[in-house]
Amino acid sequence: MNSQVRLHTPEQLDNLSLSGKALNATLLSLRLINRLFGNHLQLKNAILHYIKTYSKTKKTHILDLGCGGGDCILHISRKLKKVGITASFIGIDGNPESIAYALQNNPNPQSIDFSTANILNKKFIIPDCDLLMSSHFIYHFKNEDLIDFLKKIQSKKVKHVIFSELYRSKIAYYIFKLASGLLPISDMAKKDGLIAIQRAFTVKELKEIIESSGIKNYSIIKKPFFRMIVQIHTNHETNTI
Repeated sequence: MNSQVRLHTPEQLDNLSLSGKALNATLLSLRLINRLFGNHLQLKNAILHYIKTYSKTKKTHILDLGCGGGDCILHISRKLKKVGITASFIGIDGNPESIAYALQNNPNPQSIDFSTANILNKKFIIPDCDLLMSSHFIYHFKNEDLIDFLKKIQSKKVKHVIFSELYRSKIAYYIFKLASGLLPISDMAKKDGLIAIQRAFTVKELKEIIESSGIKNYSIIKKPFFRMIVQIHTNHETNTI
């Protein structure tokens, strides 16, 4: 692996017509990976901190871009409910079969909804929300397209943004390569996971992109394991990080 150069090879999961057993097995695998490697925990902690510290609304409306099978939404909704925080969720993904899977496994349709849209399409309209989150998604953008997307977010009524992302690392690549062979996950999840690490941004690259979009009020904090939590206060949020 060359950690100096960002890979742009698509993953099998990027095929928006993917369906059937292979897709379902991979969505289950991603849920396990998100739990074991800290993504659920880090996202939950960041969202809880934001709502408790900054949110002025009685009910927080949360949008998850690239939600896949919805495992992050379901985990966070349970944790918020446990501590008495009221929230509604919308998950958006480009694969209609992933959305069908999420809807089928949705325990709370009154507060959680899912819909299909190609987020990478330049015509994609970002719904208004209190909190926009994504997990392992923004690396799908090319640098210039991510700059444009971040500019678009600032023009919308989005108060706060939280991205949970891997950062590119040769060590992360080889640890996942070893660990994935021991985990009960699909072959697609194993192969796509290695590609995802090579497609990920470094912290420096992501800082340059965020600042190029005109955003000044943000933070990037490294977390275990080879993860970074990116938080952005938009122009619609009066508080600072």
